[in-house]
Amino acid sequence: MQLPPAPAPGELDDFQKEAIDHLLAGEDVLVYAPTGSGKTRIAEEFAAWLLERGRGMGYTAPLKAISNQKYRDFVELFGEKRVGLLTGDISINPGAPLLVMTTEIFRNRCLTEPATLSGMACVVLDEIHFLGDEQRGTVWEESVIFCPDHLVILGLSATVSKAG
Repeated sequence: MQLPPAPAPGELDDFQKEAIDHLLAGEDVLVYAPTGSGKTRIAEEFAAWLLERGRGMGYTAPLKAISNQKYRDFVELFGEKRVGLLTGDISINPGAPLLVMTTEIFRNRCLTEPATLSGMACVVLDEIHFLGDEQRGTVWEESVIFCPDHLVILGLSATVSKAG
């Protein structure tokens, strides 16, 4: 199957618009699309919408290296005062409205410090196909199960078919 041409910069594709519409309606969303197709753009657009309204977002990634890269990307988009990073060994601006963290950090906060998530409206579980990982899948399961009710979940994966 051939993918449609990429939208012009600034223009959202139909699947991105649909995902954002569901998030705005307060619904959890799972986006399964090939690498490079614009999954992260959904999180960026929704983060911008939330930040404009004084709300926050958590963005989780399975690896510190991915978390560090997402942190740099979000700082470039939203400025260093609005973005924080929590990886266990690094803590930068932990009170920021947009927090990038490892999935383990998010899960731990759900279990032991749920009040620290009260300013957030959404959590992005990047690489959500890790649900099917024998060693670490329980982290994603617990993140979903113990996620506070006020948070909508945006799951992103290029390989979600490997989750089962």
